[in-house]
Amino acid sequence: MKSLTKTELDALLAATPESDKLLLQVAFNHGLRVSELVNLDASNIIDNHLVVNRLKGSRRTTQPLLPNEKDGLLALAKQSGKFFPMSRWTVNRRIKEYGKKAGIPEFKCHPHALRHTTGRLGYLAGIGIPEIQKYLGHVSGSNTLIYLESSEEDACNAYAAVVGK
Repeated sequence: MKSLTKTELDALLAATPESDKLLLQVAFNHGLRVSELVNLDASNIIDNHLVVNRLKGSRRTTQPLLPNEKDGLLALAKQSGKFFPMSRWTVNRRIKEYGKKAGIPEFKCHPHALRHTTGRLGYLAGIGIPEIQKYLGHVSGSNTLIYLESSEEDACNAYAAVVGK
C-alpha cells in the first residue's frame, strides 16, 4: 500500500468538495480504516475525544478532536445515526474521483492510503515509532513498520540526491 506525500494529501483535500472534506480529514487525522470511519456515530465522541474500537485485532484508541474537524464532528454528534452514512465502496469511489481530479496516481487513491499517510507523515515529522504504533492502535510494532516504508519515489529521489541528477 502506498502513502500520499504531504503535497498529494493537500491536493486531495483541495479537490474534495466541502460535503466530503470532513470525511477525508477525519480518516487522515485519526488513521482510520474505512470500516471504522463509516461506522462512527455520537457514541464515539466522549469529552472532545474520538474513541474508536479498532478493527482487525487492534487496540482501542482515544484521540483528541483536532481543530480542523472538531466543530464538524461535534455538530454531527448532535444528530442521530452514522456520521458518514455510506458504504466502504462509496468512500473508495469518491477518493478515486477526488484523487483523479487532484492529479494523484490512481494506485495511491484508496481509503487505506490515508491510514498509511497518517503513519508515514507522522514518522517524517519526527514522531517516534512507539507513538505511531499507539496512535494507530497497533498491537505489534511490526505492523507499524509497514506503514513507515519509503515509497519508490522517495527512494529514487534519495538516490538521485546522492549520485547527482
